[in-house]
Amino acid sequence: MIQRSRRNRLIRHALVALFGLALAVGPVGCGISPKERQHWWQFWRTKPDKTGIYKPDTITLPPAPDASGLGGASSALPAPGQLPPPPVPGTLAEPGALRQAPQGAVAELRTVYFDFDSADLTGEAQQTLDADAAWMLAHPDYQYQIEGHTDERGTVEYNLNLGDRRAKAVREYLVSRGVPADKLHTISYGEERPIDPASSEEAWAKNRRVQFLVY
Repeated sequence: MIQRSRRNRLIRHALVALFGLALAVGPVGCGISPKERQHWWQFWRTKPDKTGIYKPDTITLPPAPDASGLGGASSALPAPGQLPPPPVPGTLAEPGALRQAPQGAVAELRTVYFDFDSADLTGEAQQTLDADAAWMLAHPDYQYQIEGHTDERGTVEYNLNLGDRRAKAVREYLVSRGVPADKLHTISYGEERPIDPASSEEAWAKNRRVQFLVY
């Protein structure tokens, strides 16, 4: 009995020692990155490292170069609300040229109208375009914007596509009548620019159109 009691005490002491060793080694001995210490009794954890924390308010910028290129306070950053100095010519790439804005409409160029959900030219539309082509050929110095429009029925995407098809149909007809293709530029506004904003057959008929602007 005495030997058994002594053996049990030795086993308990060994277990307590192993448990203490596991606490002392902690996650470091297991190959796991240690966590930061949050309580005093977590002695196996590391103290938080404050040196690597990013603090934007502590960053200092180097002084901007002055006219001599040596740097200094004479060329500080512009104050809030002020614009920086313009860039030195030749340091930035030139942007592409923008297309010239149209001057406006010409009364002699008549508007062409279309049937519902159609980009086909009617006989009346072809007669109108014959007169328009004759005027364009008599005024070779102009460039022309051909605007395609629709009524409000249908989705925005569908109407933009329909307006584009109408403008291209007019362009192809004018080219077939001798107008130089490089003078004709198409654009579609879809339903965005109605002549008559009412929701009626009469208004829709006015809005299904192709009209011209000149450059």
